[in-house]
Order: sequence, then C-alpha cells, then structure tokens
Amino acid sequence: MAIDDDKLPLNEDYEAGFISMLDASQAGEVVQIPHPLDKVGEVFNLMPSRYTLISGSTGSGKTSYADFCHVLAPWSFLQKNDMDIHWEVNYFSLERKRLFKHAKWVSWMIYRDNTDLLLSADQILGWKNGPINSEGYKLIRSYDEEMSELLDHVTIYDGKVGVKAIEEIIEERAHSLGTLFKADEHGVFQGTMPVYIEKFDEKNLVETTRRGDKRPYIELEWEGQKFRLNKHGHRYFPIHPRQFVFFLIDGINLLGKGEVLSAISIVLANARDLYGFSPIVITQQNRAMGDITRMKIHGADLSPQLEDIFASSQMGFDADIVIGLFDPYKYKAWDKEGKYGGYCINPMDSISTPSMQTPNGINRFRSMHILKNTFGADGNKFGMKFLGECNHFQTLPFPDSAEMEVIYSDIRKGV
Repeated sequence: MAIDDDKLPLNEDYEAGFISMLDASQAGEVVQIPHPLDKVGEVFNLMPSRYTLISGSTGSGKTSYADFCHVLAPWSFLQKNDMDIHWEVNYFSLERKRLFKHAKWVSWMIYRDNTDLLLSADQILGWKNGPINSEGYKLIRSYDEEMSELLDHVTIYDGKVGVKAIEEIIEERAHSLGTLFKADEHGVFQGTMPVYIEKFDEKNLVETTRRGDKRPYIELEWEGQKFRLNKHGHRYFPIHPRQFVFFLIDGINLLGKGEVLSAISIVLANARDLYGFSPIVITQQNRAMGDITRMKIHGADLSPQLEDIFASSQMGFDADIVIGLFDPYKYKAWDKEGKYGGYCINPMDSISTPSMQTPNGINRFRSMHILKNTFGADGNKFGMKFLGECNHFQTLPFPDSAEMEVIYSDIRKGV
C-alpha cells in the first residue's frame, strides 16, 4: 500500500536541527561573533558548535592567534555591542602560567587603546629593562577592572591535565548550562542520571518513515517544548539559547601522542555535537618544515599542509576548521626578489628598503592558511602583520598597494 507523504510529519532531526536554524537565519537570530581579521571574516566567523584546530611550528604565533581571535577580540566586540549572549572560555594553558597570560592580555589592551605603545609581557612583569616606572605601573593598573571582568568569563587551567579531567570539566559545564536528553536502544536518560525516564516499549510509539521503515520513538516535553527522540538520539536544551562556550587547549602535544590525542579529540568532538560547545586546539606540526621528505613531496613550497598536524590525524578529521600559521622568514621561503606571496620579507638592505623586518630585526610577517573548512571554501592564504609582544594580528592589504606602503613605513619606524 502506498504511503501518503502529505500526511507524514517532517523528520524530527531535520525539523529540530536544520529547519530551526533556517528559521533563526530568516529572523536574523543566528548566534555568531565576527572574525576579527579583515578578509578572513569573509570566509568564516566565530560560531557555536565548531571545532577549530590551529597548527604551526614554534614561534609561528599560534597561541597569540588563538588568544587574539577567540579571547581578546570577542571580549572587546561584546563589550562594544549590547548583545544578549552568554560567552565563556575554558582555557587549558599547558605551556604558560596564568600570570603570564594575564600580562599578555593586559599588553594587548594597552596596544588596543594606544597603538603607538608596545609594552611586552616581559616589560610588564619586570623581566626586561628593569622595574616598571610609576607611569607605566599606573597605566597597567588602569586595566584592573576590565581584566577582572574578562576573567569572569575566562577560566584558566594551567599545568598538565589528562583526558579524564578535560571530559569531567566539559560535563560539569554542560550540566550547569543546560539539560541533555539522550537515548540508547532501551530508553531515554536525562543528563547523567543512570535511570531511564521512559523506555521505548512502555508506550510503543512508532513512526513510519517515507521509505516504509518503522521507527520507535519517545515523545517528551521540556520547558514547554515538545520533542521526539529515536533510539540513540539526543537533544540538548541550553539555559541560555544564545551561548558561546569555548574549550581552548594550548599545547595539546604535552598531553601525549597518538592514542591520547585521538581520545581527547573524540571528547572534544562529542562536546561540539552533544552540547554545541566550540573546541579550539593549538598543536605543533608533526615534522620539521624543511625536512628532505617534505621537499620531495611539495618541492620548494614550505607552506603548511593538512598532514602537518602533530601525531594525530584524528584531530584533522574531527575539526571543522583547520588553520596553519607560517613564518616564511624563519625558513627563508622568499623568492628571488625577497618576497613571499608578494610581501617583502627579506632582511632590509637599508632603512629605505620596504620590508616586514623592523630596524632591530624583528620579523612582523606571518601567513595564515585555511587548510580545511567544512562549511565553505578552503585553500585561502592571508598575509598578516604580527605584533608578538601583545598578541595582535592585522590582515595585510594587497601587496604593492598604497595601504601596504604605509605599513612598511610603520615597520621601518619599529612598530
């Protein structure tokens, strides 16, 4: 007997997922924070339920990029815009103590408000050029209130943690921020309660799919919203419907290799899929950028590749967005004209030579490569000015443009 498609309800997963997002899109209610870098924001913005993997060699600026794009710039944006958004960052800083993170973030705030003033974390903490003077001390302390407000949204875990600890913190935050309903083959659990709130065979509710299959389901209601769960399905109801929950792991390589990193990645991917959380993982590359094997495969092109991800292909598979950061100056990857991607990165021959090198030899150039983008185009490459002292990045104008000449001029002045 033919099935009358017009009388069948929409697929529950389709309606609850895609259709609800489509409705939010039409109403202008999609939760997102603009990407702070020009041009990059044309490719993707910061969204809930996205797993971002940032890779690079030592000194490429990957931690600074993560801090700028996922902590400092979003904080500044939300402060300036009256948006009803719950935003928090759970930051696992495995390479740096929280004291140093605080100093770097204050340094960025100072530069944000005084672009002619570069005050590094080393200077702030008195590790460089001696004790801070009274004027500098007063300036730094003027950010006490803003830093305290920021740290109300950012929890820093420094020191080594394991897979179990990360999983426990994710589950604790998920329980605090919403309610999960999850089904197995027998029935439905609420949250972490090891007791079925209802079983599939108690009411024997069955839906007929358009291909004629019989699918058992359980009909539930939460906070006035009715929904269905089929076997092995799940629904998460956040307390705040507009929320960003970041789990940022800096230095994941310190936790282990191979199976350990794969296990952590699976935990993070589940946090994305079950709760809509957004993992951000910072990882080293898995081999020297200039090794002979790489040169045989890619020739003279030393730019980041997807296979560079350190020790675990699982992270590359799980991630929605994979970003590679590259310092071409470090690997002498300029062409015969001293350029990389059209930007002059070779050491200056004189004070008048355009270059991304400051007079005292600080390299201000980095390139950002989008190696994977599940939601759009990948393969994009962006030249960036990088101020390592204060975590700041700036997308560069097109090479040989008048705007780029201004940036070369600023770099000649040491900025």
